[in-house]
Amino acid sequence: MSQNAIKLGYTHHAHVRAAQRGFSAKQVATILRYGRKRYQAGAIYYSVGRKEIDQYAKESPQLKQMNGMHVVTSIEGAILTMFRNRDFSILNHH
Repeated sequence: MSQNAIKLGYTHHAHVRAAQRGFSAKQVATILRYGRKRYQAGAIYYSVGRKEIDQYAKESPQLKQMNGMHVVTSIEGAILTMFRNRDFSILNHH
């Protein structure tokens, strides 16, 4: 696990998922900074979609490669997991 990952507070599960799903520590940090933030099921979902890519195009052009990437944190800020899905309806409140 890189020092960047440790500083961001990854759980063991999140570290495994990052490796499996090809998420770099830099991408996770970018998603946490620019991603859409939603509170759901006792966690915080940070998501990058077309809105964020368009809104931050000049400031963070690398977002274009992160379309559909999501990072889930605890309310306290620990990174719990991450996944890819361009269907944002999964983030609707139930």
